[in-house]
Amino acid sequence: MVLVLLMATALRLWALPDLPLGLHYDEAANAILTRQIAAGDYRPIFIRAYTGKEVLFFYAAAPWMWMTGGAAWGLRLGAAMLGILTVAATFSATRALLGRGHRSQTIALLAAGWGAVAFPHVLLSRYGFRAISQPLLQALTVAALWRGLRSGKRRWLAVAGALLGLTGYTYLAARLFPFPIALAMGWMLVRTLQTARMQRFRQLLLVFIVALIAFAPLGRYFLQNPDAFTTRIAQVAAPTWRDALRGLWRCVRALAWPGAGDPYVRFNLPGKPVLDALSAVLALVGLGGLLFAPRKAALDSAARVFVVAVLATMLLPSALATSEITPSNLRLVGLFPFIAILPAYALAQLTYFSKTRLAPHFSSPRHASGTSPAPRRWPEQVRDHILSLASYSPTSHTLLLASCLLLIGGTATGLAYHQWATSAALFYAADGEMVLAAEALDALSAPETTVYIASEHYRHPTVAALAQRYPQAKWLTGGATLVLPPAGDAVYLLPRTQPPPAPWPGAISQAWTSTPLLDPDGTPALWMHHLTAEDVGTLRPADPVADFAHVVRVYAAQPLQPCRVAEPCPVLVTWEALAPYSALQPVVRLLHPRTGEWARTMAFHYPPEQWTVGDVIVDQLVFVPPVGTPPGEDYQIGVGFFNPDSGEALPRLAAERFAGLAVRFPADLILEPMLQPPTAAQATRACAGISRQASVVRDGLRLTGWTSPPAVLRPGEAMFLRLCWQAMAQSLPEGDVTLALVGPETRALYTGAPAGDFVFSLWRVGEIVEDRYPLRVPRDIAAGHYALTLSVGAASVVELGIVEVRSVVHNFSVPEMQHVYEVDFGASIRLRGYDVEVRPSGSALDVTLYWQSLAEVAEDYVVFVHLLDQGTGQLVAQIDEAPQNGDYPTSLWVAGEIVTDRHTLSAPNNLPAGTPLLLRVGFYLQETGDFLAVDGAADTLLPPVMVGP
Repeated sequence: MVLVLLMATALRLWALPDLPLGLHYDEAANAILTRQIAAGDYRPIFIRAYTGKEVLFFYAAAPWMWMTGGAAWGLRLGAAMLGILTVAATFSATRALLGRGHRSQTIALLAAGWGAVAFPHVLLSRYGFRAISQPLLQALTVAALWRGLRSGKRRWLAVAGALLGLTGYTYLAARLFPFPIALAMGWMLVRTLQTARMQRFRQLLLVFIVALIAFAPLGRYFLQNPDAFTTRIAQVAAPTWRDALRGLWRCVRALAWPGAGDPYVRFNLPGKPVLDALSAVLALVGLGGLLFAPRKAALDSAARVFVVAVLATMLLPSALATSEITPSNLRLVGLFPFIAILPAYALAQLTYFSKTRLAPHFSSPRHASGTSPAPRRWPEQVRDHILSLASYSPTSHTLLLASCLLLIGGTATGLAYHQWATSAALFYAADGEMVLAAEALDALSAPETTVYIASEHYRHPTVAALAQRYPQAKWLTGGATLVLPPAGDAVYLLPRTQPPPAPWPGAISQAWTSTPLLDPDGTPALWMHHLTAEDVGTLRPADPVADFAHVVRVYAAQPLQPCRVAEPCPVLVTWEALAPYSALQPVVRLLHPRTGEWARTMAFHYPPEQWTVGDVIVDQLVFVPPVGTPPGEDYQIGVGFFNPDSGEALPRLAAERFAGLAVRFPADLILEPMLQPPTAAQATRACAGISRQASVVRDGLRLTGWTSPPAVLRPGEAMFLRLCWQAMAQSLPEGDVTLALVGPETRALYTGAPAGDFVFSLWRVGEIVEDRYPLRVPRDIAAGHYALTLSVGAASVVELGIVEVRSVVHNFSVPEMQHVYEVDFGASIRLRGYDVEVRPSGSALDVTLYWQSLAEVAEDYVVFVHLLDQGTGQLVAQIDEAPQNGDYPTSLWVAGEIVTDRHTLSAPNNLPAGTPLLLRVGFYLQETGDFLAVDGAADTLLPPVMVGP
């Protein structure tokens, strides 16, 4: 056993500070948590961060991390020690399961030898993941439980209960471990003689009570925080039984089938099964031996039941986690102490068979006279020499088998591990670029230099775990962002795996000096780009275009390459941080002046907590024009900002007034058509939101769907119609599209080219086009029921729906009002007067405005009513809404009409009687902020009003 442990130690400690390469996000997070525990700053029962973690491993690794001065490899040292102990525990568990005797000792030694050199266990023993603690606790539990049951000593039973309870603190997969224990113990009780059954029951009750006590703190935590128990399970669980069964089959194949093992390079040589070919054959033989061995005592029979049950059960954590990688060696870790028994059992049985059955048949006879036999040829000498090995003493024979196993298996595992641990594939999978970034960060000493690190994850824990200067770095999520600091030099650490969507403009890429940091294959894995303070100053833009609430200033937005339908279109947005803010993200949209938004994207590239006032952010954001977007000109890029926590958009200001929620850049963006007709999958996703149930074909055009018009409309009211076309022929008609209401009278709502002037003759076979039409019902149309019809040229295509046009009753009489006050908003709307009333509770203020339409207005304006503090002029309450709570938009008003418009404001501090009220009112368009001017101003102040008694 000493030799086994020496081999286990050598394989797990050799070059541990250097191998495996990299320090993955999860392992780095574990290092940070363990460092906090080692320092005494953190004493969790369960770690809620990072989707939840059990804690035993962290406490076990903390002393080793403390002894290594907090080094990240100290975490791996703790894992290696647990792995070595698991090898010893495998011997103890196997010996306890199989009982006393030389054969059980042989099997236990061989099982421990297999565990010492098993590639998956060696790999996981050199990683800082909590899963490595699970097989150790499981093996110790089994060793103590069967030893206690065989000896009847309560102290071993109590130890088994404590270990069983502590198993719940190891890893998520260990929650299944009590089931095979319970099955084996149930089998034992059934097989136990009735006279001894009560004694066995009392022994198991002791185990259960102690286990419950050990698990109680964590159990209480789960009862108080049930989501902590279920969150990770819900994230990875198989969605259906079919997926679960498929996952189980994959895990069974992963045990032995070549190429069917864990495919993820982080935890395996991709495809390498858990068992090598020889071990797999022996394991199959050993499984048969366990299943069909002659019946023995109840406890021995329970041991066989347990081994089979635990192997089946420990497949489930990976088999059921089909929402992630299946099979997974990390989730199969609970198998290792017990699957080792199978090949060991078979090898011991074969050895015993060779000694007892084969050797006597091949022994060399002596002559009756006692003389020696005739000289033998060399093949016979070799045979006899081999058979003589089988006649060695049990101890010598066991030692020989274990030594061969260790030598062959250890060499194979060492070579395979070195191949895996030094590979470039593992380097990238284990965040090796971030290791290089941490080294580069610590190597920089210039105090006036701002260092920006781009990574897949914000504030990457790998750098946090390794770099002393981690707090000085700023983070760019992804490789699509650069920041020009307000002063000093700038250094950008940009990983190869996070390339920008498009090359950076030459003005930037030609200004910086670049240094590559290499991966194991000698390929640049991380680029370190340096801009001097002078270069930064030269690159900083001038002449901003838009100001968003004095928080962000936008300079430009322009496509970095020609944009094409269904392909990524990167847009370079340049903006500046003017003030701190809690949470903010840019939004970039592909817009058309007539048909609205076609695509949008949002980004979390440089969050506000990283900002320094004066930072200029050069950001690549990518939208994909969906299949169906009409190619053509006149597209625009819209840029805005919103708070992801509250969902509120940041208002754009112009001359300190609201100017919309976005800025539009008429970049003369030309959208080019797809290079090939859409695939079946693309065609299915095209025209999102349009019902595709109907299909009408006319002259090579197929109308595959459309949006239904509103059931009821009023004269002057708008509707938005979307059609989905597909070209079915090479030559299509030249005619215009006509949309008309046909009923008591016939009124054309639109006649002209389709799809924003993307005429039919330009369409290719198979092309899908979404055709949008903002329509408005004529103000003078007669009431009644109308059919909305679609025609192409002179040919009628389809009736799109039935619309009821309801007449509107217009009021032209000026009502009585509290305060007569006339003021004109542009040449379109006049305020005739207003009423102000404070509700009895004093908590709300009702303001009724009386408008008169002077001319027809095509747009739908928003009315704003602001309540101001008369002393300071500060805004204390406001409401912005369309007239009559949105029920009567300005586009429906007719000349001369009087509109009564009531608005309710929440009054601050319950307005008492005698309070002077100062109100400000006006009209604006929500999209652009354009207003109806009052003598050149955007609003008017109403004369002060006193709140009555």
